[in-house]
Amino acid sequence: MADYDVVIVGASFAGLSCARAIARAGLEVLVLERKFRPDDLIHTTGILVKEAHEEWRAPEELVREIHRVRVYGPSLRSAAVERDDYFFLATDTGNLLGFLQEEARDCGVDVRLGIPFHDAARRNGQWHIDGADICCRYLVGADGARSQVAKSLDLDRNTRYLKGVEYAFEPCTREELSLHCFVDPRFARGYMGWVLPGVGVTQVGMAYHPSRAVDLLEFVKHIDPIFDLSDRKVLEKRGGIIPIGGLLQKFFTEGAMLVGDAAGMVSPLTAGGIHRAYRFGRLAGIHIAQHLLANGPDPGQSLRNLYPKRHWQHAARWAFDRLPVGSITDVALRTPRMFRRVVGKIFFDRMNWPE
Repeated sequence: MADYDVVIVGASFAGLSCARAIARAGLEVLVLERKFRPDDLIHTTGILVKEAHEEWRAPEELVREIHRVRVYGPSLRSAAVERDDYFFLATDTGNLLGFLQEEARDCGVDVRLGIPFHDAARRNGQWHIDGADICCRYLVGADGARSQVAKSLDLDRNTRYLKGVEYAFEPCTREELSLHCFVDPRFARGYMGWVLPGVGVTQVGMAYHPSRAVDLLEFVKHIDPIFDLSDRKVLEKRGGIIPIGGLLQKFFTEGAMLVGDAAGMVSPLTAGGIHRAYRFGRLAGIHIAQHLLANGPDPGQSLRNLYPKRHWQHAARWAFDRLPVGSITDVALRTPRMFRRVVGKIFFDRMNWPE
C-alpha cells in the first residue's frame, strides 16, 4: 500500500496550490484527478484577477491582460471603467491547468490523472482511499462544488449556487479590449452575462439562478449588434455550477478538510473563486504542514479564522437576487460618473474591501 502524508482530491487551482505548499514543506503529497487531461470538461471562465496572478504567475503566452470593464444595462447603454494599476487576465484555461500541474510536479507533488475518488475510511489515524490501495495522514477535498469527498466524509455540501454556461467563439473582429458585463435579468437572473476577449477566442457566457431556463444563443443574438458574433464558429462549450452560499460551516473534520469550491470559498457577490482557491489552498497547505510536522493546531480551524467574513457581500447578494437590478442599472447609467465610481469599487478596489 502506498503511504503519503497528504492526499488531495482535485488537480485544479485550489488543490494544486495546497499541494505545492505542502510539498515545499518537505512532505509527501499525492493529487488524484478524475479527468485524464487538464483541458477536459473545463467548468470555469478562467478569469484571473491581479491578486491571483501575484499568487501564482502564469506564462505570458497563456494570458491576456485587460484593464477595462464595461458594464451594460438591458437597454445596452453602457459605461466603462479603466485602471492602469489593476488588471484582469483572460487565460488559455486548459493549458494553464496543465502548466500548474507541471509546476506542482516540479515541487515534488505526485499528480495522477484519470483516477476518480469514491470513498475513504479512517482507521488507526490514517485515511484509506477506497479502490486505490493508498493511505495518508491527511485528506483534502478540492474536487469542486459537488464534492465527493464532502459526501464521503459527511461534511457540509453547497446548496446555494448559480449555473454557468459559456461558449468560446472564433475571435470576433469588433471587440473592445474590455471585460464586458451585461446586467440583464431576462438572460441571466441572479448574476450577469459577459463577453471576454480571450486567448485566441472570444468567450461569451452567463451565470444565472438554476430555477430559470436560459438560452445563450438568444443572449448572443441580443448583443450581436455590438460584437458581430453571428458568423463566428463555436469552438468550445463549457458549463458548471458556482457556489454562492459562502464558506461552509462544517468544511473540516479530524484529519481532513475541503478547500476551494468544495468548501464554498467563492465570493457570494462577484462569484469569483480562483483567487480564493489559490490563496486559501496555499494557506491550507501551510497549516496542514505545520500540523503534521510540528503538531500545530487543527488546520481547518486555523483556516476558518483566516477566512474573510465580508457580511456586506452576502447582503449585496440578497439585494441582487431580489431587486430589479436591470432597471436600476439602466437608471444608474444615466449618471455615469457615480456609476463608474460604484463599478470601480466592485471590480478594481478589491484590496480595500471591508472585512
